[in-house]
Amino acid sequence: MAVEKLAITAFSPLPAAILAVPLVGSLAALHFGDRRPRARNAAVVSTTALVLVLAVALGVRVLGEGPVYFDLRIMRVGEAFRGLLVVDGVGAFFCLFASLLWFAASLHASRYMEHEHRRPRFFAFLLLGQTATLGVFMARDFFTLYLFFEAMGLLGYFLVVHSETEKARAAAAKYLAMTVIGGLCLLMGVMLYLGAADTVSFAPRPDSRWLTGPFPVAAVALLILGFGVKAGMVPVHVWLPDAHPAAPSPASALLSGVMIKAGAYGIIRVILSFLSLPGSHASEASHGPEIAVHAAAGGPEAGLRMLGFSLIWIAVGTMFIGMILALVQRDIKRTLAYSSVSQMGYILLGVGCLGYMGAEGAIGLGGSLYHILNHALFKGCFFLAAGSILFCAHELDMYRLGGLWKKMPVTCACWCAAALGIMGIPLFGGFVSKTMIHHAAVEAHHLAEHLHSATAGWVRTAEILFVVTGGGTLAYIAKTTYYVFFHRRRKEKGHGLEVSHDHHGGATGHHEVKEAHPVMLAGTAVLALGVLLAGVLPGRVLKDLVGPVAEGIKGLDHHAVEHVVEMPVFVWANLKEIFLPVGIGISLFLLGAWPDLLGRERGWSLFRLRLPHWLGVDFWYLRMARGARGLLFLCRARYARLKESVAGGIEQAREVLFLTRQRASQARMALARRAELGANHLVRAFREVVYPTLTQRPVDLLVRAGLAVYGQARERVLPVIQEYQGDLAVGALALAVSLVLFLIIRLL
Repeated sequence: MAVEKLAITAFSPLPAAILAVPLVGSLAALHFGDRRPRARNAAVVSTTALVLVLAVALGVRVLGEGPVYFDLRIMRVGEAFRGLLVVDGVGAFFCLFASLLWFAASLHASRYMEHEHRRPRFFAFLLLGQTATLGVFMARDFFTLYLFFEAMGLLGYFLVVHSETEKARAAAAKYLAMTVIGGLCLLMGVMLYLGAADTVSFAPRPDSRWLTGPFPVAAVALLILGFGVKAGMVPVHVWLPDAHPAAPSPASALLSGVMIKAGAYGIIRVILSFLSLPGSHASEASHGPEIAVHAAAGGPEAGLRMLGFSLIWIAVGTMFIGMILALVQRDIKRTLAYSSVSQMGYILLGVGCLGYMGAEGAIGLGGSLYHILNHALFKGCFFLAAGSILFCAHELDMYRLGGLWKKMPVTCACWCAAALGIMGIPLFGGFVSKTMIHHAAVEAHHLAEHLHSATAGWVRTAEILFVVTGGGTLAYIAKTTYYVFFHRRRKEKGHGLEVSHDHHGGATGHHEVKEAHPVMLAGTAVLALGVLLAGVLPGRVLKDLVGPVAEGIKGLDHHAVEHVVEMPVFVWANLKEIFLPVGIGISLFLLGAWPDLLGRERGWSLFRLRLPHWLGVDFWYLRMARGARGLLFLCRARYARLKESVAGGIEQAREVLFLTRQRASQARMALARRAELGANHLVRAFREVVYPTLTQRPVDLLVRAGLAVYGQARERVLPVIQEYQGDLAVGALALAVSLVLFLIIRLL
């Protein structure tokens, strides 16, 4: 595989510096260790702050002047492969919000981890994980991306298992198993992509089968499945609800806010690899109905449209199932984990609309990118606030909490800002991104109707489920906010809700709860402020961030990109769309919280509903595993009979060989006895015949002796050889076979 020439505008050391700084910071964290905790924490926070500054500089450079590159000389395999860091608009966008979230999480962790064990190890892996994750966003091709992606997954294991409790070990084991499965799928997908695209670069060769004909379905399926495992895509999301609650809260913020976005980044790259279709150049020549007619003709465009349609329904299933499961949780972090699954469905829906509409799909890409930024901000804020609650109240069961708005007002304010953002309330970031994704779904439906496609009704159904899921999102976030901060707790018999137990086994009264440390609040407030700014200043975000990213993507229609950049947000047509999901959400909240709102101790509640086990994906995975094990046992039973027959044959052969060797031994003994008798006869003949005739002539003596020996041999030896010649032949054959087998074994 020859190395392609770079169509890159400039060389820059910034990508390498962004990867090197966290590596140095991890060494500093290990060096200071627990001997100098303040220096260690300062080194970690300073490292992430420096990375954020470098990421901002890189973003300004890339979005203003174009992509940059850096040659990783340590990742080179002759002339066949060369590892390069190439940062375009998409990569710079992901690096920017990831660096911001890492800074906030490290700031929060510097105080949160005070009472945890093995703090140097945690901070070291925190920074190493940052290097691997940012490497994913700066990789030039799918293979380099795969290397960083696997490193990110393996380093994330140490964050999940950090507490080393039984629960953490089980969650980490599931996380690692799913990471390995996803990595194998991704590697096979990259190999198939190489065979079809004639390169591992994100941009396939124009004359390759990837673009000129129906793309290989297996390659696309494996790539999306490999990236989807990390993205929390249903049904391969099973690691996420266990890993997030088990990991320390700063690590949970990174797992949810950044690391699962790496999976979405990979899926976006797969979809974008189809936009430079040879001969179409739709983005340069025409737009609107002309592109739709061209897409209706079939070919690669039709295949991309079906890929987008499949991804739309994967996204709908992901967002809806995650929402349903989040509604019935009582653990704060587990609720947020299922919320992450649901919110990834929103992001994938925008990506699916991008694939479905092709060159006209800028609105889908813009909505996904905006929601990726929003989700990183408000979900990171949620997890850091949950960490503050656990740190101060030593409890994560929302039904054992309540009234914390008086004890932790700043944390409550940050939480409410994130809550309004994820609900999609105007003036908060989630409203803008959800509006854009909804517009993308509507435009995809209009395109399907224009093409008279059979999928038009299904796309319309996906849009309806999008609205319903938005109502469910509002319900479970309102539920969590109410029970944690505003619910008035009641004492129960035996023990009151005024007493809870911390994660170290101690008991803490509610009256002892106080606001979190200012350093922890600073990390949370940075993200809450970001949620507010993303909602108040959508024009600046679209024009200065999302728009330049979309403009740098080859294959997107420039009119569609301009429509995204100049999209009016706070207009009545958009504002009125919020009423229906808000009505659904309030209805679901009242249906679930009415016993507590009315002061009743008992009563059926939607929020306390326990779903049957067979509705969980884990249940069916276990059934499949047990079925596979039963199949193995069935095969083992059949194999046992075959094994017995083969073993019986081998045993019979061994007995034959043993009998052959025994008979050969008996033959040797008989020959020895007969040789001894022959020798005695010769001695007697010599004594009786030869010796008396020594005086005779020598010729007569030799003739007589020869005749005597021949007579004895013919009478004694030849009968023995004739009797055992078959046994001797079998023994020689067995010896030859044994030597051949021995030679083969040595060669292998």
